Amino acid sequence: MTWVQIQHAANHTWDDHQRVSDLIGDEKPDGLIVRAAGEVDGRWKAVSIWESREAFAKFAEERLLPAVKLALGDESAVGGPPPEEWFEAKHLLGP
Repeated sequence: MTWVQIQHAANHTWDDHQRVSDLIGDEKPDGLIVRAAGEVDGRWKAVSIWESREAFAKFAEERLLPAVKLALGDESAVGGPPPEEWFEAKHLLGP
């Protein structure tokens, strides 16, 4: 089951996003199909398509959360992820 995740950073800037991304690196996580991120009004937004929500959870636990803690400090990690929406993709055209 393919899932779409939309994240809207409420408190973090594009520079924050870049610092975390630099720590994660360019290796695509298992289960990630495609991801697009950009800046809107000084904050970042991202749309990711995952093979499953479990794939994202594994990536978040193993790579994302440790990178957030290193780049932004424990307070950011404790505050939880940015606001997000999920929906099951009933139609996917592309990769």
